[in-house]
Amino acid sequence: MMRATRRALWLCWLVALGCRGLAAADPERVESLYSRGIYPRIAWALGRVAGRAPFSVAEAVVLAACLAACVLMLRFVGRVRRRPDRGAALLAGLVTLAALLGPAYLAFLLVWGLNYQRQPFAASEGLDASPATSGELQALCRRLVAEADERRSAVGEDRGGVMRLDGGLASALRRAGAGFDAASRRHPVLAVPGTAAKAVRLSTALSYLGISGVFFPFTGEPNVNATVPDPELPFVIAHETAHQRGFAREDEANYIASLACRLHADADFRYSGSLVAAVHALGALREVVPAAARELGRSRSEGVQRDLKALQAWSERYRTRIRTVSEAVNDGYLRSQGQRDGVRSYGRMVDLLIAEERAHR
Repeated sequence: MMRATRRALWLCWLVALGCRGLAAADPERVESLYSRGIYPRIAWALGRVAGRAPFSVAEAVVLAACLAACVLMLRFVGRVRRRPDRGAALLAGLVTLAALLGPAYLAFLLVWGLNYQRQPFAASEGLDASPATSGELQALCRRLVAEADERRSAVGEDRGGVMRLDGGLASALRRAGAGFDAASRRHPVLAVPGTAAKAVRLSTALSYLGISGVFFPFTGEPNVNATVPDPELPFVIAHETAHQRGFAREDEANYIASLACRLHADADFRYSGSLVAAVHALGALREVVPAAARELGRSRSEGVQRDLKALQAWSERYRTRIRTVSEAVNDGYLRSQGQRDGVRSYGRMVDLLIAEERAHR
């Protein structure tokens, strides 16, 4: 690699880390200039391109990149084995690889990643997300459990008595945007253009990795694991769409997904949003008042309990050591982006649910 090229690659790393540091120091400016200014235009442009394809462009890009990486790796190993100074050649290859990742990381930040440094959703929307009292948490759980039970009666079932999506996955992918239209009337910041979520063809592979969905920033596409049971699918679609709308933090994407589902006009979306919100809220209550959480859990309707068993069975079916490694990698990624709780940050949506309750008293 030429010296000038190597310097340019390392310069990308310096620029990327500098941008990240400046953004972390001034979330308000990131919110106004990038998340509400530049990023919606990027999302619109990516949506115009990737949205025309009937398949996941992201999946095709990732598969092509993996294939290219395998070919290059085999060629590199072959060259190293022929070298007398294998250790030095291996080290030089690793340094080159690290340098090549600089432009990729800079591009990631510019097309989407800076959204990790934006203002918290609660702060920008004037919500009180201070820690909840035990009474507030119990009241939230009672309401969500009752809401999920009520909404469960309005949805269809398959032969096993598990909730069935109206029109299947393809219909749900098309209908998800309506929930965000409703949510954006309450929170205009959610009105960001983009492409609809797409199902991944290699969904079984995602299942073994413990991934229900993924947002690919370089194409702007929310991608969904098609094997996820119907009761959770609308929420998963909305979660990845929330990422596409510029909300990178997992707790905020969870809350926004729940809100977009619960405000949706269709019964299957409303039920999915209430079901998942109740699961998260009861999980938080279990850490504070276990007896109250167990009592509310036992009070769920038979239909809701069948749906939860289906979700548990799906999770157990694909549980392998590969999934454990995948979760560790995901945890490390989230921590590297400033989410100190790592994968535990997925559960902090409850603070925003409480904030919503307070705002509508």
